[in-house]
Amino acid sequence: MLRMSFDETPSAITVRLEGRFVKEFAEHARTLIGESHEPSRFVFDLSEVTFVDAIGEEVLIALKEVGVRFTAESAYCRDICERLDLPMATPRHRGRRAIWKTERSQSHNNNDDVSMKRHGTLSTFSFGEGL
Repeated sequence: MLRMSFDETPSAITVRLEGRFVKEFAEHARTLIGESHEPSRFVFDLSEVTFVDAIGEEVLIALKEVGVRFTAESAYCRDICERLDLPMATPRHRGRRAIWKTERSQSHNNNDDVSMKRHGTLSTFSFGEGL
């Protein structure tokens, strides 16, 4: 199963992936991003991805070619990013924190300024057998 959440800020649309980035799930992701007029605004957060198959890797490379950037916190996902030479999003730092960090990280610090807060979830999609 794959879950995709879309969060928009003034500078980017972050796509948080959770689960297995495989087969038709990866193809659905490519289709969703391919219909965008500004694919370079997308940042794919792969931190919660548990497995990527060969088709998923092909999709990640195709996303790279249209200007999508990536973030990854887990060792598995960082390895995928390095191996596929995926461009990493450069966080804009304010103090010690990066703007692209997740809401879960931000909720521990209540004195965030407005520009550091998420502007809202656009959509969430889940793909899986038997859903």
